Amino acid sequence: MTKIQKTSRLVRKALQTVIILLPVFVCYYWLTLNTSTDVLNLTQLIDLDMDISALTQAPLTLETRLLALLASLGLSAILLYALVLLVRLFKNYEQQEIFNFENALLYTKLARSIFYWVVGNFIYTGVLSVILSFNNPPGERVLQLTFTGVDIMTLFLGVVVLVISWVMKEGYEISQEHSHTI
Repeated sequence: MTKIQKTSRLVRKALQTVIILLPVFVCYYWLTLNTSTDVLNLTQLIDLDMDISALTQAPLTLETRLLALLASLGLSAILLYALVLLVRLFKNYEQQEIFNFENALLYTKLARSIFYWVVGNFIYTGVLSVILSFNNPPGERVLQLTFTGVDIMTLFLGVVVLVISWVMKEGYEISQEHSHTI
């Protein structure tokens, strides 16, 4: 087994583990937030960009937690889609299929998923701020939309991955032309 195959298998298995753990951690986060079992926040292992205490004065109800959980799982679905694409890509690498058309398409889909993430995150912050502040008295409910420098960098990353996909497609077409040349 070559170094590329070994590394690809390791990365693929790590990505598959993240695919399993991500929804579990999202559920755990929202179901235990601000409770005695909230190990993630108490140990500061996770830091949400949004200050929840600024959005609501009341303790989180089960309904609020479940709505926030659904919104978070919606955003996580975009990340899970990108992780599935990466698993397929590294599975191809593991089988020593490096420069093929499928990989080029996977890179294109991966770039699109990065763009979806930025749009989804923008929508998610608004939806989450409404969910968390909904139990506040009228006049104190919040709609908070954010677009930060990290989002700009993420868009830039999406453009870079899109360019890589174009290069991969072009490389595939050139290799196909050369394989048919006698």
